[in-house]
Amino acid sequence: MNSNNSEISNDTFTFFGPIGMAFYDDGTVLDDADFIKTIISFFLGVSMVLSIVGNVCTCAVITRDKTMRTPTNCYLFNLAITDLCLALFAPIEIYIIWVPDMYPFGEVGCRLHFFLYDCLCNCNVLTIAAFTVERYLVVSKPFLGQKLALKSRVFKIIAVIWAVAFIFCIPDVFYIDLLERKKYVYCYITVADPVRIVMAMEVIVFFVMPMSIIFLLYVLIAVKLKTANQSLRSSPANSKQHRDKAVKMLAAVAASFFFCWSPYCMMRFMIIHPEYKYEDYYIIWRIVNYLCYSSYLSSAVNPILYSLMSYKFRHAFKVRILQSCFILLLNYLLHK
Repeated sequence: MNSNNSEISNDTFTFFGPIGMAFYDDGTVLDDADFIKTIISFFLGVSMVLSIVGNVCTCAVITRDKTMRTPTNCYLFNLAITDLCLALFAPIEIYIIWVPDMYPFGEVGCRLHFFLYDCLCNCNVLTIAAFTVERYLVVSKPFLGQKLALKSRVFKIIAVIWAVAFIFCIPDVFYIDLLERKKYVYCYITVADPVRIVMAMEVIVFFVMPMSIIFLLYVLIAVKLKTANQSLRSSPANSKQHRDKAVKMLAAVAASFFFCWSPYCMMRFMIIHPEYKYEDYYIIWRIVNYLCYSSYLSSAVNPILYSLMSYKFRHAFKVRILQSCFILLLNYLLHK
């Protein structure tokens, strides 16, 4: 989107909204049909509700059940926190879909919006990469089991993950701004050449490299497990089955992240390549815009995967939901 607005330099690429939008010369937004906006809003609303319920249950299960406080589940707890925070961005997205030319949170809110969204996204993928590396070490180097079981080590890794995700997002603050034009207010980023370099680094560091490492490690894990299963047929079946299910569940979480966040990565790729001008590739830009909303599906899918692929999580979710329903019913009867 190259603006003719004198307030924005013509030699830069200007990108409005958390996902992006085109606008007319008079400052109004090139809007979508109400039917499309309704579908997207419904999708975001359902994803938000599922994410809040599922991730709150995940956090409650891990914190209240001592048997669930394993190193792997500490990573899943951190993932649930980031997913829960990401879900809270859905109402803002819905508002911007319906009122795209009046950003409501001012300049500070505009900068925080982009900063926190990118920080949570980066934290997500680094957490998935961390528990993939951990699972690989558990499978390939069993003698490290005692060291890997230390939760204090996991807490330190999670702290490093948050620090790295935070530091890499600091440049966001400097190329995000608020534009007030007559009665319209836009939150936007101006992508000049230095910003393209920063965004390219973020794509490589927080998507290409982690997902490549994750894919390679799960291939190695699959090979290792196949070999181990052949040589350890006399070992307890329950132990082997539990280990295999844990690997499959974590692999499903990683695959879910890849498919749900690929459009967002593609959007960044298109931004850092100036030849993909909005006016020349309008249809492609709009399709990628819509697909970017799938990132919210990732935060809702993870608790479902835990439930489907882990008996412990499934049983704990049922108990937690039944307890919550009983408490709500009891409160209702007492205050009736």
